[in-house]
Amino acid sequence: MKDYDGLHKLWKEAHAVGSPTKFVRNVVVFRELKKLVPGTTLDAGCGIGEYSLFLAKNGHVVIAFDPSRFAVDALLEKRRTELGIDAQINTIEEFHHSRKFDNIVSIEVIEHIEFDQAAIRKLYCLLKKGGTLVMSAPAVTFLFGEADRISGHFRRYSHYGFRRIFVRAGFTEVSIKSYGFPLLFIYTLLRKLFFEKAVIRHFSNVKSGTRVKSVLLSKLYPFVLAIDQLNIPLLGIGYVAICKK
Repeated sequence: MKDYDGLHKLWKEAHAVGSPTKFVRNVVVFRELKKLVPGTTLDAGCGIGEYSLFLAKNGHVVIAFDPSRFAVDALLEKRRTELGIDAQINTIEEFHHSRKFDNIVSIEVIEHIEFDQAAIRKLYCLLKKGGTLVMSAPAVTFLFGEADRISGHFRRYSHYGFRRIFVRAGFTEVSIKSYGFPLLFIYTLLRKLFFEKAVIRHFSNVKSGTRVKSVLLSKLYPFVLAIDQLNIPLLGIGYVAICKK
């Protein structure tokens, strides 16, 4: 079994320094979450709960789960009772609920699951007819490297492969948005090629590098986001799928 607590602690530290991939992905994800009609929404693999909290603040009744006790405890510490978030320690494979959901959100989860098609079918069955699934995953199969292995990924997806798992599960409408072309593709490729050196620098000198990195990234983000608005399906480093049942 994977050490999900250890992974969430690692991600929390890395994201605190500044993750350009996460920043750009969240712009796309939050834009799509804002479009969801408020209802009973499942956050499948909620992590420390940033998407659960966003949904709750936008009128959703949120059921959330994650296999990491560390992550669920972090969410419960942030949760206000009036937000109506029910969080539990669980997995997609083991989760059951008496009702079906109006929406399901699953951000950067499916790549951690060995049998991804079975997981998508499970989420499909948990969704009401006419409901919406929003899911993200890393893209470009040849970028798979040590960073993915350390993060517990089984795969990165091609555009065709990502769409196929939703179609096979029975979704009638599948829209896939790509993000990260071209700068984040170059960033991710360099990270793969020089990952070990980058990790040593990152974790041995976190504080001193944070401010410089934040300033540099803040200068690049407007350009990166402007290109992402075009949704160019060419060498983006991640996908966000919006699927209708």
